[in-house]
Amino acid sequence: MVCVEEEEIARAILTLLEIEKTVAEGAGAVALAAILKGKVKLAGKQVAVIISGGNIDVNKLARIIEHGLVKDGRRIRLRVQVSDQPGSLQRVTAAIAEEMANVLEVYHERSLPGGPVDSTEIFFTLETRGREHAEQLIGRLAAQGFQLEEQR
Repeated sequence: MVCVEEEEIARAILTLLEIEKTVAEGAGAVALAAILKGKVKLAGKQVAVIISGGNIDVNKLARIIEHGLVKDGRRIRLRVQVSDQPGSLQRVTAAIAEEMANVLEVYHERSLPGGPVDSTEIFFTLETRGREHAEQLIGRLAAQGFQLEEQR
């Protein structure tokens, strides 16, 4: 018998959804979680894993999916500070589009307590292809002079 963490079970549930198109509750995914984390020695063995139980709350499933996307860097949140001038939002979104990231949410905060009078913050939730793509996007924005911070 081996122990698996909640995070590992969530990863197994997400893996089953993405690769096998199978919905499993936590208890039904623990064997896969142990295998994915390398907690059992299987080298040279033929193994069958029983996946059981699809009784998972849809709200919990949504949180598992969201958490997995964030952890993989496929969904990121950025805070970008720009000058408060016409066209600033367009310049940021153009750079995001050129990098082929998808904008899921935008929140534009014009009143920055303690911040410069002539600047504004834009909060983005973006969809990327993964951590490497997210880092490439962040690098591009920084190279174009945008002050930004990834919100984790």
